[in-house]
Amino acid sequence: MDSNVTNRKRNQLFIHLYGFSSILHFLLNQWVDMNSAIISPFFGMATYVILLVFFSCNIKERALQLAVLFAMNIYVFILNFESLSSITLIFFVMPIIAAALYNDTKPIILLAIVTSFEFLLLITVFDRFTARAPLPYIQLSIIVFFTAVLTITLLHSIYFSRYWKQLEMKNASMEKALLSKEGYLQLFFETAKDAIAVFDSNNKIIAVNPAFEELYGWTSEESIGKSLPLYPLDMKEDAERRTWEVQQGKSYSLLETVDARKDGTRFHAQVTLSPIFDQFGKVIATSIISRDMSYQKESEKMMLQSEKLKLAGEIAAGVAHEIRNPMTVISGFVQIMHNDPKHQFPEYTALIQSEMERINLIISEFLVLAKPQASALKKFSIQNALDDILLLFGPELNLHGITVKKDWQKDFHVNGEEHHMKQVFINLLKNAIESMEQPGEIWILLKAEKDSMLSISFNDSGNGISEIDLGEIFQPFYTTKATGTGLGLLISQKIIQEHQGDLIISSTLGVGTAATILLPAK
Repeated sequence: MDSNVTNRKRNQLFIHLYGFSSILHFLLNQWVDMNSAIISPFFGMATYVILLVFFSCNIKERALQLAVLFAMNIYVFILNFESLSSITLIFFVMPIIAAALYNDTKPIILLAIVTSFEFLLLITVFDRFTARAPLPYIQLSIIVFFTAVLTITLLHSIYFSRYWKQLEMKNASMEKALLSKEGYLQLFFETAKDAIAVFDSNNKIIAVNPAFEELYGWTSEESIGKSLPLYPLDMKEDAERRTWEVQQGKSYSLLETVDARKDGTRFHAQVTLSPIFDQFGKVIATSIISRDMSYQKESEKMMLQSEKLKLAGEIAAGVAHEIRNPMTVISGFVQIMHNDPKHQFPEYTALIQSEMERINLIISEFLVLAKPQASALKKFSIQNALDDILLLFGPELNLHGITVKKDWQKDFHVNGEEHHMKQVFINLLKNAIESMEQPGEIWILLKAEKDSMLSISFNDSGNGISEIDLGEIFQPFYTTKATGTGLGLLISQKIIQEHQGDLIISSTLGVGTAATILLPAK
């Protein structure tokens, strides 16, 4: 039940009790000769009519409540002014009892102050109680007071008992519904797969769900009451701007951004930022719902790479078909010219032959992309394959003053095409050699990884790769070398993927590059 409705019903009850008491007091004057109060009952009946008018005009319940209580108080003051004995001072309790039944402290305090002042006036200034009243008058006053207190409390209890029962039933129903609703909301919050966090107006965390703890790495105890850096430092300005806008009432839906975990690692996230309003439309909190998009981004990247490989394969098929046949004819005539003793420019034909061999190498690399190769899958030793490649590159390594350090304690075997895997090793070792303009070192590491995987790493002390170039190295025909084709890493990646593995390149400009192959061990 609404408090205004309750107070209105109380006002109605007390107005009618006040009017009934005034009328009963007037009639009592006619029956009992010793009753000296004349003005007070007429004042009561007059104000009763006024209060009924106020009630019918639907004035504010608080104003009507005060009007009822102070009408009672003035009535009692006039009664005591006319009284023959100080016994009637006890009637000042009646308005205070009525105020207490409103469950409102302020009117009680006001009535206590006013009543105290009235006491002083009646006892000291007006000196109304010096004469001694007859005993029957005192007895009648006590009986009337007891009857009045009993009546007002009993009628209030009876009048409101059924409303309290209705209210209790309604509250029980609402409490049950609320508990059920809160339970469902809490269950949703706790079991949601997306990370959810709620922030107060100072951007401090109020609540987080288990998915948030798993995604960002902060526990609930570490998060509550803190402002956590959920974004990389280089994105701080944009993140704080969005936070401010959400606190002003703006929302972001399915925004793709980059967030940071507790350990500093980044991940692609899709976030929804929402303000939380109170009943007056004021933003009192904000929420973030975050989803890890790393796997989706990786899938999109793999699909894009697959499309690039497909495109490169289509180009390769056309190039191999259109170029190789005429190149065979040209190569034959160049060899005839070069072997002719009368030929005056053998150095030119030698250069042409060299360049044609380079073209033939490019065409061969194209053919790797053009169609799946007929692979003879078999189990082979990674260590033996690496030793063969190092033996092949031995003279070139010595020529450039490059030292190779091997770090492996056990051999691993994989099921695949050994010739193709050696081609990957050749490409990576060749890249490492060409990255060093002066003598340096190459570390080759072979070790076990989790989930039955093994890793082969080629780490060099070369010039490194810039961040911009590092993002482009798997693009077809992209190269930073004057004589490169831009297909070596692309082909290597394709071969590794065909072996259910992954090729990861990391580099720091001016420090060196690390190329890591991940393969399933057999």
